[in-house]
Amino acid sequence: MKRWQSLGSVLMLVLACVPMLGFVPTSRAASPDADDTTQRILALESLGRARPGEAAEQLEQLRATTAEFSPQRLELLTVQGLMLAVASQAEAAERAAVQLDAWSSKPGAPLGAEAAAATLLVRARSTARSGNLQQADAMLQKAMNHLPATLSARDRWRFVTALGYIRNESGKLEDAVRLNHEALALADQQAEPWRQAEARSSLAYSYYNARQYERARALNNEALALATQAQDPVSLARAHNTAAIVLDGLGDVQGERRSFELAIDNARRAGAKIHEVQYLANLADFFLKNADYKTALAQAERALPLARELKDSSSETVALANIGLAHISLQHLDLGKRYVREAIAIDEKRGSVSGVSDLVRELGVYLEKAGDMAGAVAAYHQHRHLDAGILRNDQQKAILAMQEQYDADGRTRALALLNREGQIKAEQLRRRDLQQRMWWLLAAAFMLSFAVVTLLVRRVRQTNRLLSSSNEKLKVQSERDPLTGLANRRHFQAVMRQLADDGKLSGTVYLIDIDHFKNINDRHGHGAGDAVLVEVARRLRDTLREQDLIVRWGGEEFLVVVQSLGAEQVDTLAQRMLAALDHAPVTAGVHHIAVTGSIGFATFPIGPASLRVSWERAINLVDTAMYLAKAHGRNRAYGVRLLQARDEAALEEITRSLESAWRDGQVTLTLLQGRTPMAAAA
Repeated sequence: MKRWQSLGSVLMLVLACVPMLGFVPTSRAASPDADDTTQRILALESLGRARPGEAAEQLEQLRATTAEFSPQRLELLTVQGLMLAVASQAEAAERAAVQLDAWSSKPGAPLGAEAAAATLLVRARSTARSGNLQQADAMLQKAMNHLPATLSARDRWRFVTALGYIRNESGKLEDAVRLNHEALALADQQAEPWRQAEARSSLAYSYYNARQYERARALNNEALALATQAQDPVSLARAHNTAAIVLDGLGDVQGERRSFELAIDNARRAGAKIHEVQYLANLADFFLKNADYKTALAQAERALPLARELKDSSSETVALANIGLAHISLQHLDLGKRYVREAIAIDEKRGSVSGVSDLVRELGVYLEKAGDMAGAVAAYHQHRHLDAGILRNDQQKAILAMQEQYDADGRTRALALLNREGQIKAEQLRRRDLQQRMWWLLAAAFMLSFAVVTLLVRRVRQTNRLLSSSNEKLKVQSERDPLTGLANRRHFQAVMRQLADDGKLSGTVYLIDIDHFKNINDRHGHGAGDAVLVEVARRLRDTLREQDLIVRWGGEEFLVVVQSLGAEQVDTLAQRMLAALDHAPVTAGVHHIAVTGSIGFATFPIGPASLRVSWERAINLVDTAMYLAKAHGRNRAYGVRLLQARDEAALEEITRSLESAWRDGQVTLTLLQGRTPMAAAA
């Protein structure tokens, strides 16, 4: 398991956003001594990105040189509180927050609104550092509501960057991309190379999570160039770490390892232990993926005590997970599971839904490799339950449509501005008419106003038609998977609202999973994996009817819903889809990749009691049948023919233990195998 950065890393990144609240009172200009003090604070902020505890101590010594209620005192207290939070000195950080809170509460105190926002920011960082992302998110939102309208671009960048990271960790990719775009624009306004570099690394990581790998690489290459220009080892370390993660997505194994090593070297050069421990954990993940399990275990065990010393929960999670996965790969199954469950518990406490989902999926992959099929199936089920709430593919589509939505919003604003301009002109004409008291001019003005209004009405109608057309296109695009062109989950849910009578599904549902898809990505690269997905989508379209619904359900999963099929046709269609997937290798560049799939299917209402179920429970049932096909060797399909359940609660109980229910005679299954034509009913 790897992570881009700990929350502490993000918050240290923001520490150097200066001056924090550097407003100069209107009653007097800043003195040369004040300017000198500000420069010293800035220098300590830069130090604090790597060694926050040391910088906080030096700031305490500097406090006596700042005047009470001055911009320099506010800046110093805020920066000191942030550094103490990053250094996991929660009590000391809270003391700084209390001082800022008292400042903001004092009647008539200057910079009170800025102090109130700074109070919330310090507390949000400390809360996030302790592991509660949801509470930190709420605090940051409240802090941003306190920000004065006159806040500088540099100051706003701090809040936006921190919130963008939290949204990314919480699996809210669309929000994360939007916030990091805003942070990049704010950084570019300041034209500071190190700030611009780290803003690009943040946005590159968000695009990586959205599987936009080339866009992520281009942005991070800019970050590397800017960090080199700034000669900042902290920014270089973060940019190299992001580069390694992106190269993993692109399948460049050697480049990935070299980038991780460069990230660790630069972190050590900066004396940034909090960065070093996280990059060590990421390097352990690299060795895990390349089956060097003993080296991976050694790297992760080096990282764990350092993470605990720094009280960095995110890095501790990664180190624990990698230790556990390494032990599982070395056939120490029980010990490995304990380590991974400990890591999952930390992410659950932090409120990181995407982190828990990714960890559970990795656990399933490694348990499957180690031969623990029962444990793997349980992990896959848990992952699917978590991932359903995140809807990653819908978010990717929303990200791609975001720019078009921005354009539509721009047109709406332009229309509002045009209306306001028309109103101003009409008001000017009316006043002139009243002043001159000339009826003939009033009549002329009336005619002119009428002509302007008529023109505006026509333009409004034309603009509304364009907006309506644009919004309809966006709606269609938002319900299509950008890679395969198939429907996505958002479209499926819309269709289910029409097809499912009172929420109950009628029809046959197939869930198809491409076998060993992760191995395809690891061996041939994500470009080859995308080629496989596109070809599988094409083969399914060729196999099915035009009216059948085909959905890109997950990363390598496809959902099919068909209507009006007889029992024999249901099995025949499953067999045809197995044959279509395994028809011929998929060509991706120089690679010829053999492809097979595992399928679960059932027809609803389901016999013998003709039980009507919601589409969610229907998919859970065929999902379990599909995992049964995977557990029993892949390249096969299991169809649920009959099921002894009279209500949805009984169905849910059988779904959780489908194989046992099959053996006990509660369920009748049909088995279809790929390649070798074979069917058996139990």
